[in-house]
Formats: sequence, C-alpha cells, structure tokens
Amino acid sequence: MKQRGSATWKFWGLMMGLAALAVLAFGNTGFAAEQKVFQWKFSTWAASGNKITTPSQKWWADEVEKRSKGRIKIRMYYVDELNGPKEMMQALKGGLADVVCHVPFYAAGETPIWLMTYLPFTNLAREDWNLLVINRLGMESKPFIDETNKFDGVYAGCYISSGAYNLMGKKPVRNINDLKGLRIRLAPDLGAVLKNFGVSPMAVPATEFYTALDSGVIDMVAHTPLTLHAYKIDEISKYLILGMDMQIGPAPYFINKNSWNALPDDLKKVIESVRDDCPKFYWDYLHNPDLHASAAKMIKEKKIQVLHFPKEDREKLIAKAEPEYEAWAKRCPDYNAAKQALADHKRIAAEVMAKYPNGAPGITRKDINTGK
Repeated sequence: MKQRGSATWKFWGLMMGLAALAVLAFGNTGFAAEQKVFQWKFSTWAASGNKITTPSQKWWADEVEKRSKGRIKIRMYYVDELNGPKEMMQALKGGLADVVCHVPFYAAGETPIWLMTYLPFTNLAREDWNLLVINRLGMESKPFIDETNKFDGVYAGCYISSGAYNLMGKKPVRNINDLKGLRIRLAPDLGAVLKNFGVSPMAVPATEFYTALDSGVIDMVAHTPLTLHAYKIDEISKYLILGMDMQIGPAPYFINKNSWNALPDDLKKVIESVRDDCPKFYWDYLHNPDLHASAAKMIKEKKIQVLHFPKEDREKLIAKAEPEYEAWAKRCPDYNAAKQALADHKRIAAEVMAKYPNGAPGITRKDINTGK
C-alpha cells in the first residue's frame, strides 16, 4: 500500500515537473517573440541635409524607435540611396523598403487617388487640419485604402511640405496678368489651372529646383516659402509672392504589409500613436518662431522682394480650379472611386474643422501668422 502511494506521488510529481518545464519553455518563447527587435529600412526622396522636409520624417522614425523602446529600429535611406523618388511604391510592394515616404506628384500614374490631396485649392487654412483630414482619408476612405492595398501597404502617417504653395523665383508677379508667359514648376492639376492665365507648367523634382532655375528652364517655383533656403532657391531668387496659397504637398508614409503583419499588437499600437501625433508635431514644428525668424533674416540678407498676390485675383484662380477636379476624376482608372475620394475629402474636412476649431489636440505653439 505504501509502495503504491509512493509511486503515485512520484508519478504526479513527475507530471507537475514536466508541466512546469513546458510553461517555462513556452513562456520564454512568447517572451522572446515579444522582445524581438525589428530592423526596418525607411526610404525617402528627401536629402539628408534638408532642414525643412527631412526633420518631419526623421521625427517619425525616431518616435517609433523611442516609443517601441528600441524594439523597432529604423535606418533612414535618403534620396537615391535605396531607390529613386518615383520608385517608392515599387520599393514598398517589393519589400525593398519597410517604410517609404511617397510623393504622389512624382508618380501620378501609380497613385492617382492619393494625388487628390494635391488638387489645387482643396487645402484648408491650417496645416494641422490638413493632416487630420489626410490621416482619416488614409484610414477610412475606401478609395485611398484600396489604392494603398494595391502596393501591399499600410498607411502610417504623413507630413506636408511646409505649408501652402506660393511662388518664388526670378520674375515679379504683382497680379494675375503677370503670370502670362511664365514657366513655373507646378503639380499637374495646379498647372492646368494656371495654364488658363498663360502659364507654361513644368514638372521638376524638388531636388532639381536650383538647377532648373539657374539654367533658365523655369522662371518660378510653386512651393512653400520656408523651402527657399532648403533647396537653395534663395541663392538665385529675386521675388517671393505670398497670398496665393494654391495647394499643399502631402507625402504619406506607408509600411510594407508583411513588415506590418510581423509586428505584435503592442508595436502596431506604437505605430498608430505616432501616426495620430503627426498633425500635432507638424503644427508645432512649422510654427516655431526661430524657423520663421531664420527665413525672414535670409530673405532680408538676400534682398528678395516680397510681393502679395491680390485676394480678388486668387478668387479668379479658384474659379478655374473646380473643372480640374472633374478632369482629374476622369483621368483616374476608376471614375466612381475618384468621385468618392473627393466626397470623402469634403465631408471629412468639414468634420475636422467643426470638431477642432482651434487645431489638432495637443498643439503647443500659436499660429505664427496670427499670434493666436
């Protein structure tokens, strides 16, 4: 009887020991999986030394690494190091890059729906409003989601190229009549609008602004005032025209779907938190008084003349923009999807302005233009 009892206890003791070892083994495996370090490649069209566009992308990468406590490590690959500016979506789809910063303007035929965010005069008055809208389009609007899925991508945030586009370069534009005969670097749909007023639209990558202006290929660049020095346009520009605010230049971040799916849920939430903070960061970054003081100093030192485009002439430009929305929709492979994208943008924009009249949650800086 004693032998049987002793054997029974030994049996159960052995089983409990094996169970404990199994729990320990599986627990350690799960822990190891949770602590895996993901090495990601982030490909951007921007140059490493660009002090206006690159910091926003570097912030995204740094925040992901910081908030993940080093479990996602990101190496930045700048212009042409991994792929060209026009090849971002192919690099994404093929897995060459884990993350890309894509400029829809550079590959309009690949992402025509995302090009909708470049349509002239669809931009809102505040940069953070625009990013709040784009975040929701990337996450909620079926046409945008479907197009991203074509390239096996996941939307992960966005930055805008330093505010609304105005003109800078070698020619004075004091009113709408001065546009006639000018060769201006423009996105396609904005080019179609200004063509009505005698402009010859030119497609030039941002990295070639200086060369194109210096050689006389173009007379003016449509971009943001803060980029004057970043692209060395200040070295050969004589005029800066403000008050046109014709469009914005969003550059969304996409993550390769395989890279995304490999992440545990807690790291996906890290990415989502950084995505959601893009509007807040970008507003505060763009409204840094030191940034604007530096730009003003540069304009003064280079003796660049600042001109203000008349409001009534801007209204004339806007009047010619509406037909281009329909023309853009007709150029898209799926007309109905394009119209839905426009409708989604209009609806979401109204909702964002109503919900956040004072800007994105968490912003800390005042509007550099109004002081409010």
